[in-house]
Amino acid sequence: METRLNERDIAKKVTLVGAFWDAALGLAKILAGYFSQSQALIADGIHSLSDLVTDIFVYISASNSHAEPDDEHPYGHRRFETLTTVFLGLALIIVAIGIVVDAFIHHTTPQVTWYGIAALIMTIVVKESIFHYTKNAGEKINSKMLIANAWHSRSDTLSSIAVLIGMGGVYLGWPWADKVASILVSLLIGKIAIEMILENIAELVDTAPDKQVIEQITQTANNLKNVMQPHDIRSRSMAGKIYLDMHVHVPSHITVSEGHYISDKVIHAIKSQHPIVEDVLIHIDPEGVTHTEGKKAIAFHERDQILADLGFILRRHNTYIDLKKTNLHYLNSGLEIDIIANALAIQQGTDIQTLNTMIEQDLSTLNYVKKHRVLWQFSSTL
Repeated sequence: METRLNERDIAKKVTLVGAFWDAALGLAKILAGYFSQSQALIADGIHSLSDLVTDIFVYISASNSHAEPDDEHPYGHRRFETLTTVFLGLALIIVAIGIVVDAFIHHTTPQVTWYGIAALIMTIVVKESIFHYTKNAGEKINSKMLIANAWHSRSDTLSSIAVLIGMGGVYLGWPWADKVASILVSLLIGKIAIEMILENIAELVDTAPDKQVIEQITQTANNLKNVMQPHDIRSRSMAGKIYLDMHVHVPSHITVSEGHYISDKVIHAIKSQHPIVEDVLIHIDPEGVTHTEGKKAIAFHERDQILADLGFILRRHNTYIDLKKTNLHYLNSGLEIDIIANALAIQQGTDIQTLNTMIEQDLSTLNYVKKHRVLWQFSSTL
């Protein structure tokens, strides 16, 4: 809970800082472009204001996407961030088209002015600083939305450089350079928007994360004691976080509680060494057990049926055998069972080895059992 709040606070703070400068720079460039009659400078100002619109959406998304999972959203709300980024990309494409149309509709002679150049230089310095500030914050909390917004800020830097070059062309007597720069700005915005949309649509359709990252996560699990051969790994991304399903092999004769302990150990190791992983679901497979197209190679009896058969077969031993504690091992080689017997419950003078022989004779009639063991407990209770 605390981590989610910290991530949300960081995202909101960074976005507010970027929004302030986007608004200030956008208005400054539009005014400078108006007085300079520079379509490219006005277009660049609109680009900065489009960043402000982006910031508003990012702020709203940051407030909601880090909310805790609930009954309607059991996997959390991070996809709100992904969906927001797709809509922002579509909006930016509209902005890019508008800039191109505006460049061909309006026919004015741009002028090179000191305030126009000053606005551009200030934009380049400030927006490059915002890029690094936002990108570092996005990497810190693994937010693809913040990182995308950071690159959106850098696009403003690059477009301002293009406009500055265009104004240089105008100064040299090439008035068409302003239109060319304006079109280059629109193409740059469109390129970033399309990349943003494609990347986040891939996430919405549960495209697997980078293979190298998954291999590193798999190696982390495989390095743990009593964890073998991580396999059948499925993963998907949500707003830069990874949700992971993984099967692992464990020693075949451990108890359910030990298997649960090992599963928790794997989850802790993965999440602590790979902060990008938000959630892990571990499926425990006994060592040597394989699955073929989702079907077991051997059709096993259920526990209730087995205990009922054992109760009948071992009825003469019921004073010292506790069938409820019988351990069943469903292995590819067949069914193995461990019978738990209390040595203190047998009659005085009775030889345990003799009882073992009798129990083995009785169990031999149970033809679906591959192997059996009798485990004697020397305690006052079963």
